[in-house]
Amino acid sequence: MNLPTNIIFTGVGGQGNVLAAKLVAAALLDAGQEVAVGDVFGLSQRGGSVASHVRYWHGGPVPPLISRGHVDVVVGFEPLEALRILCEFGNPGTLVLVNDIPIPPVGVLMGRTEYPPQAQMLAQMRELAREVIAIDGVDLAHQAGDAQGLNLVMVGALLGLGLLPLTLDAMKAHVKASVPVRFLDMNLRALDLGSGHTQD
Repeated sequence: MNLPTNIIFTGVGGQGNVLAAKLVAAALLDAGQEVAVGDVFGLSQRGGSVASHVRYWHGGPVPPLISRGHVDVVVGFEPLEALRILCEFGNPGTLVLVNDIPIPPVGVLMGRTEYPPQAQMLAQMRELAREVIAIDGVDLAHQAGDAQGLNLVMVGALLGLGLLPLTLDAMKAHVKASVPVRFLDMNLRALDLGSGHTQD
């Protein structure tokens, strides 16, 4: 059996990373991969930590959750959450794709903790990971028509970087089948903008 490729989509509740993970998993399954998905929610679904584990491979069954130290790619919708996941699951070969616009989590909003400086978080990620690719995903989502398009921007960026064995057209087919018609054009634009932003 080939070893699985391990990806964690992470952010705070309401950013759409669970939907992004499910779209990617469905497209991988259609492409002939074996796929496992596991979601981990913080204490508060909206505003709390949310991480979706996606594993794909060829071979027999594997557990849905990734073991510590074994994530290949972290897709961070929020930089503090990306750093937290990298510290727990990353290794020196991990690649991080991160939306670098902070969204303070519940603990910060309630005054229990302080939010670290953005430059400090990115520097720490670069010490821990093989490569860190930071994009302004929120701006790209606004260009697409709605900040809620961040999830498709990040999926598009994954595709643009060649980090998934999928074509843009294959992903668009799953978006068309899964997203309500009134949001479809915006999400397809978000996918295109994310993909184009990371291509040379």
